[in-house]
Amino acid sequence: MTDILDLALQARRDAALVVDRHTNPNQKTASITLYGVLASCLELCERCDNDAAERAALEKLFAEQPKTGNRRYVEKGSDIYVFVCRFVFTSTDRTNAIRYASALREAAKSQIHSSNLFSYLKKNGGVRALYFRRPLAARSVRTKTLHLAEQIEVSRDKPFTVTLSWRQDNIFDVVERA
Repeated sequence: MTDILDLALQARRDAALVVDRHTNPNQKTASITLYGVLASCLELCERCDNDAAERAALEKLFAEQPKTGNRRYVEKGSDIYVFVCRFVFTSTDRTNAIRYASALREAAKSQIHSSNLFSYLKKNGGVRALYFRRPLAARSVRTKTLHLAEQIEVSRDKPFTVTLSWRQDNIFDVVERA
């Protein structure tokens, strides 16, 4: 079994590859790389939940990291998912760290083990498949972009009406077109 600190540092290095693939047009498969990083993150969470000594070692490693810039810490009340994602994505994709933590939390609730997370994300639409499962306190949201489950054809020359039904995965089914 890989040492927890080695696993954590490798996940952090892999997270940097995700950012490189998103910003470098010559690179492909950023999403696939991200799924691997998230599987490693979930393994870290599982191991920390099962072994207090491993969690303490990871917390010590996080505390020893340089604290430059904003949000280089984790609030005391944060769960292991936030802690791991803040550590792994601290110097790369911090804006999505909480989103990734929410997705991992949903994976754990759904009893998706870290060894199965990569294939689950690949087959089921990626991070969104888990992220949008989480319960939302607000019953309404504001958005400029809607994701439809199917393509629709509309005229550019005249107004149209579409009735949509909102699914739990944040995709809309087209109920009626006029």
